[in-house]
Amino acid sequence: MTPPPDADTHPLDVLRAEARTTSIATARRELSGLSAEYFAVLFSPGWGAGAEHTLRGNIGMERKFGMEMRIGLGDDWDRLPFRQTVPLAGMALPELLAEARAGREHLLLVLDELLRAAQTREVRAWCYGQEVPPELYILALRRRLRALGGRVAEERPCG
Repeated sequence: MTPPPDADTHPLDVLRAEARTTSIATARRELSGLSAEYFAVLFSPGWGAGAEHTLRGNIGMERKFGMEMRIGLGDDWDRLPFRQTVPLAGMALPELLAEARAGREHLLLVLDELLRAAQTREVRAWCYGQEVPPELYILALRRRLRALGGRVAEERPCG
């Protein structure tokens, strides 16, 4: 495991160090595991009062992550199925839960397309204010999705 960064370390430098010891395949497997855990939390009973607000924020962030990858895909984006999104403001908890799951599944589909495209040409995605190669992007995505999953888990009652 990479030691914690100091306050002056840029997040991309942390990811570069981590990329030296973590393969894309390993990170992708870990993303699948994180998503399975996320789905289990999403569809368990007993949500806290802030759940809708938290889910709206998470869904919005995951939509942003998808757009970051779309930059690298360029015209290859057209190979993905079209996913119509709707405003989150009017959704109640059951709709938000379904949207969170569908959004995560689509996000991973976009990631897989980015990784596929990177096998045949140079691909970069936008992350932390810079364009980065897939091996850094997937590590950043893993960190970000882990943090978002933690926010959702906090909405679960203890015990």
